[in-house]
Amino acid sequence: MKTDHFVMEACEQLQAKDFSTTIALRLSNPESVYKAVHAEQNISPETKYHPWGDTSLSHGYPGNIFLLSQCRASDSTYDWNQAIYLNMKHIQASLAKKGLNDVSLYSGWTGIASSVREASNHGEYYSHFLQQIHEWMIPLTEQWLQLNTAQLALHEGMPMQSFDTISGASGIGRYIVMNSIDPSCTPLVEPILQFLTDLTYPIKIHNRYVPGWYSPQKFQFLDRDKSNYAMGNFNCGMAHGIPGPLALLSVAYSSGIEVKGQYQAIETITEWLLKYKNEDTYGYYWPHIVPFEAETGSLQLDLKRAREAWCYGTPGVACSLYLAGKALHNEELQKMAVMACIGAITYEVTKQEMDSSALCHGLAGLLTISWRMWCHSKEPAFIPLIQHLTSQLIDRFQADSPLGYLDPEPRADSSLAWLTKAGLLEGVAGIASALLSVSENKEMPWDYMLMLS
Repeated sequence: MKTDHFVMEACEQLQAKDFSTTIALRLSNPESVYKAVHAEQNISPETKYHPWGDTSLSHGYPGNIFLLSQCRASDSTYDWNQAIYLNMKHIQASLAKKGLNDVSLYSGWTGIASSVREASNHGEYYSHFLQQIHEWMIPLTEQWLQLNTAQLALHEGMPMQSFDTISGASGIGRYIVMNSIDPSCTPLVEPILQFLTDLTYPIKIHNRYVPGWYSPQKFQFLDRDKSNYAMGNFNCGMAHGIPGPLALLSVAYSSGIEVKGQYQAIETITEWLLKYKNEDTYGYYWPHIVPFEAETGSLQLDLKRAREAWCYGTPGVACSLYLAGKALHNEELQKMAVMACIGAITYEVTKQEMDSSALCHGLAGLLTISWRMWCHSKEPAFIPLIQHLTSQLIDRFQADSPLGYLDPEPRADSSLAWLTKAGLLEGVAGIASALLSVSENKEMPWDYMLMLS
């Protein structure tokens, strides 16, 4: 869907389109992409591995296919179908050789399904392959959901990867809800929504009642978090926290899909998030993490504004609250979410300290959120932010780098390692997708995977 009028200057629109096409052309050759990402020095300081996964939407061929599919819809000068096919062959080969037990959106079956669905062009291509994927992934997802439902029934807290966007029920459920009329997916719609609804019921921990999405120490991702949050915590990030469930429950409800208690669950999460909003000169903002002690009143939570990105920070929280406002028909909540989002992105733009250009924690994520929230609200204050972020991404394009952009990761000595990354979440496919959507002056149908729509 086209927006009401053009937001970008013509020259920047052309540059954004040109750079996104250049990146897509480089991603069209899967062998050269694999070689670039697996260069000897292209090693993550934290994981000690190359930043790649054959079947990963975040770091692999599925993410690249997303960009190529969008280019096919907007540019007839290149054989994008052939490029998609070459990447698709590598996904099929990896599945045949290694199999896959992960059902998640960003590293598992759901991500593969979403990319094949995008490539299918409404069923014109790959419909048999997509049906096969559904036949493989749905039983695994049912088993996965049964295990997590059993964990939820213990009332001792939940691992974030059971309910979050990246690995959990929010990301998986967003794809399932989008395909709710597909006979393979239909049986999972209500169980996933019910699981996330039941997640909002309070549980008793250390003799205090807390929200059911509490994550105890043993379920923290990192050793430092296990040390910092010995009593556990509540995650507020769109990537790993409660905004993901809020976004999915809200979108489903607005689409007419409802399970018992869902409306109340949307209210519960919304009220909890509003309880933790802080305010500074830029407006409202949210902490990345709420410690157990802060929730139970034994610790005063007084946090300064931290990095504002999609994965963690106010932009993601604000988008989820906006969607909740739509579901609840609460215009004041929608207005508050819009202004909080503008303030947070303005803060990050003014600070000029964001090294990454990627969707997850970089400029492309802020651009995608700004564009989506502009499409939602038509608030004029988003326009200069969209223009500035687009200009910054254009300025950062490195023609002599293998894929056009490099992504920074911190080393132990606090210096940065600049890595070549493909895929959607941290790689160049996500950056190019953001630029392409702005250059085409269109809404971003693919940003449902970021829980923005």
